Amino acid sequence: MRPIPLTELWLAPEATVEGLQRLLHRPAPPHALLIVGVEGVGKRTLARSLAAAWMCPNHTSAGHCNACAVCLLWSDEGQHPDLRTLQPDPDQIKIDAVRETRSWLGFAPTVAPCRFVILEEAHKLNPAAANALLKTLEEPPPYASFLLTAPATDWLLPTIRSRCRIVRLATLPVDGLASRLQARFGLEPEQAHRLAELAEGAPGHALRWAQGMATNVGREVNGELQALEALLALFAQLGHAPLEDALRLAEQFRELCKRLEASAPDRSARGALAMGLDYLLRWYRDSLAVELKGDSLRFQAYREPLLQLARRFPPAKRLQDLSQLIEARRAILRNANLQLITETLFIQLLSEP
Repeated sequence: MRPIPLTELWLAPEATVEGLQRLLHRPAPPHALLIVGVEGVGKRTLARSLAAAWMCPNHTSAGHCNACAVCLLWSDEGQHPDLRTLQPDPDQIKIDAVRETRSWLGFAPTVAPCRFVILEEAHKLNPAAANALLKTLEEPPPYASFLLTAPATDWLLPTIRSRCRIVRLATLPVDGLASRLQARFGLEPEQAHRLAELAEGAPGHALRWAQGMATNVGREVNGELQALEALLALFAQLGHAPLEDALRLAEQFRELCKRLEASAPDRSARGALAMGLDYLLRWYRDSLAVELKGDSLRFQAYREPLLQLARRFPPAKRLQDLSQLIEARRAILRNANLQLITETLFIQLLSEP
């Protein structure tokens, strides 16, 4: 996919966008930017837009011109002779990829004033690759710039983090994202709000789902949506299901997470389970917020099941369950036994205080 001009991206917060536009007025880009934010907020898309802008000799604060000789060299697949992109293969960035990129940086730009390296999911650099990258960040060629993406700053080595300028992205308000989806795709208000709510304000997810629905293609997109809605329906049972149903719900949870895994080629089994637990964490956060007047909910359409959960278990119990959910997520990402962790978790969630 060809890069999108900066002003056409759906990004938040507004102060970050304004700061990036000011940054484009500089004669040269920073030698390293680290773009952080949750999945789906546009880290990868922004990195490509910034690279395109700084490589374009006619760029403005709006981004690249998309018409000059340098811009026209972008392929439909999003490739450019002065850009190199590193991605986990399959779950880590290895030293050979970094060494090859360092060698590539030994040559001057082909057509652009600078060369860019994008490291997607830079937190997945293995130790040897991270150390090799650090040497390049310490003494980069004068025409080289790096754009790193990661969920959070503390997922990277402090030595790498300290050499980068940080750009923090946030999710959009659900209502605002829904309005944009309506305007762009002609969706019904309820449908647009449903997508924005399921995406939790992350424009990347919502755009992908809306595009799939608008073109009536994309079995994976529809499968992911259906799996997420089924997960929320499963969570709705926590307000009334007996303890005897804990193992059944745990099994259903794992099966739905398998569907999430199948819906995204680069999503691992553990990543899918972690994603499912993220939604469950927010469900419990909403169960606490639903009792507070004026507090906004992530899952507005599920107010009644959330109230039912709140009536069944006191706040202290739900706070304890939130802590257990966080620990379960950490354990899954540390290669713990998936069945044991999920079964233990659902027994905890349905146990009376």
